[in-house]
Amino acid sequence: MSPFPGEFSADEGLTRSEIRAKKRRRMLRRRRTTTIVVICVLVFGAGGFFGLRAAGGVFDDLFGPKGDYEGQGTEEVSIEIAPGSSARTVANQLVEEGVIMNSEPFLDEVERRDATIQAGTWTMRKKMSSEAAVEALIDPIAPPKITVAEGKQVEEIKSIMIESGMSADQVDKAIDDKTPKDYGLDIDSPSLEGFLYPATYDLKKSKTAEDIVQEMVERTENELDELGIDDEDANRVLTLASLVEKESPGDEDVRKKVARVFLNRISDDSRTGGLLQSDATVAYIHGARSDLTTTKKERQSDSPYNTYKKKGLPPGPINAPSAGAVKAALDPTEGDWQFFVATNPDTGETKFADTYDEHKKNVEIYRKWLKEHSEDSDEE
Repeated sequence: MSPFPGEFSADEGLTRSEIRAKKRRRMLRRRRTTTIVVICVLVFGAGGFFGLRAAGGVFDDLFGPKGDYEGQGTEEVSIEIAPGSSARTVANQLVEEGVIMNSEPFLDEVERRDATIQAGTWTMRKKMSSEAAVEALIDPIAPPKITVAEGKQVEEIKSIMIESGMSADQVDKAIDDKTPKDYGLDIDSPSLEGFLYPATYDLKKSKTAEDIVQEMVERTENELDELGIDDEDANRVLTLASLVEKESPGDEDVRKKVARVFLNRISDDSRTGGLLQSDATVAYIHGARSDLTTTKKERQSDSPYNTYKKKGLPPGPINAPSAGAVKAALDPTEGDWQFFVATNPDTGETKFADTYDEHKKNVEIYRKWLKEHSEDSDEE
C-alpha cells in the first residue's frame, strides 16, 4: 500500500530480499560519498599543490578509467619529478600529464619490479603502458641523435638534420648565409663550412636547428682552443685541413706529407706558379664525384675556390675536417714535395715527387692501376 492515495511506493512489487539488497546498495553509496567528502576536507585542509594533486589521485582512483594504454606511447613529454615524491604521487602526476591511463597498473608494476623512482626531469611519452612508463623511469628514453661524419660538407649536414625530422626552413635559416661570427666565434670565414664540428649530437625535443648549429660551432671552438689555434689562424688552418681531409686517406704520415705539398705549392719556391691545383676545390664548386675528377671546362671557373686559377688557399674550408687532418695541417712533414698521386686507391698507397717529370711517372703507375681494375670490372 502506498503512503499516499494514488501514488505507488518505489519498493512496491519487490521481494523482501530485493528490498534489503537495494537498501544495502543505498547505504554503500552514502558511505562512499561521505568518505570522499571527508578525504576532500582533509586533503584540501592540508592545502597547496600537493593536497590538490592527492585529491586528484583519489578522484582518479574512484572515478577514472580502469584500463591501461598499450605500447610505448606517442609524442614525447618532459616530466619533472620532485625530490621526495612517493610512487603514488608520481603515478597521479603521470595520469594528469596524460602519460598513463590510471595509477593502479603503474603502482602494481612499480611494486612488481621493486623499482625506485628518482627525482629529476624525465623524457616520457603520452599514452604509455604502465610497463613502458616504469621502464622509462628505470632506463631513461634516449633522445634521438644525428651523426655528422668527418669530411661532410654543409649541404650534406643540412640534409642529415632535415632527415632527422627538423624543418627544412628552420635548418636553412640556421645555416644559410651565416658565418662563425653569427654564433659567437670571432673568426673571419665566408660561411659555416668547416665550422660544424663532426660528432654525434642529441636531438632533445626542446632543441631547435639553431641550438644544434650553436653546439656544433662551440665544439669547433673547443677543438681550436685545445689545439692552441688562434682565431686569426683558424680559417687558414681549417681550410688547409679540409683539403687534406678530401685529398688523402686517413694514414697520418700520408696526410702530413699532403699538407706539406699544398704549403710548398703556395710558397716562394712553388713549381705551380703559386696555384694549389686541387681538384677537390673545383669539385666543391660544381659538386663532387667519387674520384674527384674534374673537366677542363670546370677548371675554367672564376670562383674563388678554383685553385687552378686563383693562387693560394681558397677563401674557406670545403668540408668539416677531422681532428687528424687538422693536426696534419698544424704539423706537416718537412720535405720538398710539390706533387702527389694515390697510385693504389684500394690500399691508399700514395707517391710524392719533387718535380713534375717524376710526378708524371707516378701518374702512369696510377693509370696502369686504373686500366687493370677497369679490365677486372669488364670481366665481372
